[in-house]
Amino acid sequence: MLESRDLLTLVWTGGAVMYPLLLCSIVSVGVILERLWSITRAARAATRLHELVAEAADEGGWSDALAVSRRDTSPLGNVYKAILSQEDLNDDIRTRIALQRHAAAARTLKRNVWLVGTVGSLAPFIGLLGTVIGIVRAFENMAATGSGGFAVVAAGISEALIATAAGLLVGVLSIFSYNAFMVRIANLTALWREWTDELLVRLTLPRQREGSIARVAQSR
Repeated sequence: MLESRDLLTLVWTGGAVMYPLLLCSIVSVGVILERLWSITRAARAATRLHELVAEAADEGGWSDALAVSRRDTSPLGNVYKAILSQEDLNDDIRTRIALQRHAAAARTLKRNVWLVGTVGSLAPFIGLLGTVIGIVRAFENMAATGSGGFAVVAAGISEALIATAAGLLVGVLSIFSYNAFMVRIANLTALWREWTDELLVRLTLPRQREGSIARVAQSR
């Protein structure tokens, strides 16, 4: 385990590029923690909402289900509220509204995730810049002293290696988190679309039953 003093020494030894890398790591970690908390909370709230809406529809009807969805603040709550509040619209328009609200829910889940992907793309190049600067400094020391001993180039090579390692570390962690978030968001939105399709089917069932009863009556 590195002590705080050792970490500060590494940052100082890595040169000027360590400061933008440190800023990138702070931004990436902040967004990762915030999105992890938000997406986990949204997933749990959506599961609970889906169960409550199903129970309310079975026990009290669609008006109770609409009241439940209005009290919910999750992204799926906005989808259900938009569907259940449009009683006079036909099924095609209601489906179109559901798709629009699902797109809005996906954008809500992806908020600020692009920052993690951007840090993951930039950090290795920032580290590579530090590598180049460290090697250039090593050659400058060689030229200044007129010799090529290890003691002359050690500072520049150390700066280059530390900057490279820091850039790769920040980049790998950020890219991994970005991909994990995108997969998680894709799975969640796919599940929510399935739940919404079930809700839309259930909304059409009473109409189908009424239509079938009317046709039976006419046939008699």
